[in-house]
Amino acid sequence: MKTDVDPNLLERIRSIGPILKANLAEGERLRHLPQESFDALSGSELLTMLTPKSLGGMELDPVSYATVIEEAVRFDSAAAWTITNPLLWAFFCSRLPEQGAEELLGQDPRALFAASITPPMRAVPVDGGFQITGDGRFASNCHHARWIASVCAVNDGEATPNKIIWAYISREDCQILDTWDVLGMRATGSDDIRVDNAFVPTQRAFPFTPEITLGPRFQGPLYRFSFIGIVTAALTPVMLGIARVAIDETTALAKAKTATGGNSVLWMNPSVQSQIGQAVATLRAARALLYNTLDDVWQWVSSGQEVTVDQRADLLLAATNASESAVRVVERMHTLAGTSAIYSGNPIERCFRDIQVARQHRFYTESRYETFGRMYFGLEPDYGMVML
Repeated sequence: MKTDVDPNLLERIRSIGPILKANLAEGERLRHLPQESFDALSGSELLTMLTPKSLGGMELDPVSYATVIEEAVRFDSAAAWTITNPLLWAFFCSRLPEQGAEELLGQDPRALFAASITPPMRAVPVDGGFQITGDGRFASNCHHARWIASVCAVNDGEATPNKIIWAYISREDCQILDTWDVLGMRATGSDDIRVDNAFVPTQRAFPFTPEITLGPRFQGPLYRFSFIGIVTAALTPVMLGIARVAIDETTALAKAKTATGGNSVLWMNPSVQSQIGQAVATLRAARALLYNTLDDVWQWVSSGQEVTVDQRADLLLAATNASESAVRVVERMHTLAGTSAIYSGNPIERCFRDIQVARQHRFYTESRYETFGRMYFGLEPDYGMVML
């Protein structure tokens, strides 16, 4: 890997780690990140990692960004999710007209965003912008957002919507629906939202197409890395981090637990040693592919080149492999831990629940192998997000 990660970045997340960890149970109870945890993240400036330096942000490279997210999972997977989703939507501000980007990030470079991609809301063109109405799903971190973005189908009176836009709606114009009652990743606050005839000015919207125009504040290589690239750097490290925690916790358990009917601690069992070895190998291999792919594409983009179709496919493959590998590792560790991991509050139990929810994200489900295969054979991808 060619990109060096600033150790001060990791120290930032480690310095607030005890706060994040102390609030784990409260986050699960609230079903969104506790305010103290959010304030700690906000105060660390980590919510500016994808904001351009010209607007007061860090403008980090994708490898460093991914490394920080993976480290955050050691303390709280939901907190790690908070430095993925909101920052993705800050990254999308690069495609807004300059006035819109200034409005959303100019006074505060932190990524105080949530978003819903599906189903599309309805946007009716009006003088100066759009009137937007609809319900959206999975708006992670909406409880702490200042802006909530949505995919919208523009309807100008014709029978069929003629274009798709991405629009940033004021949080005050959005109703949060209490729907996030789920198995895992509970503290991400990924509730549904409802919007009723909210006005969004033109400067807070852009065409949701592969053809983009970057704003003057977003001319660095980070914003040419492609959305599929930055999603790979954002979401996938959460999966790797959960798997790492599962291995660490199971290893600690194996050093202290004697199975019923046994006469020695688990770690002395050759079968346990083998399973730990296979899990570590699986995780390290998946992590290496992910970070090497991220870094290869980053070096390419940093040299002034545009991300190619093949590189987009490679990013998707690395993300899907990392996700599927992480799931296998966590499930293996959950089985190895036995009855210890069936109790609520056990760290391995939480890893198992979190990975089962995180794996459902459409970006890196098992079906994305098929998407890669199509692209590998020169066919159009069946998942449009790859080309954004």
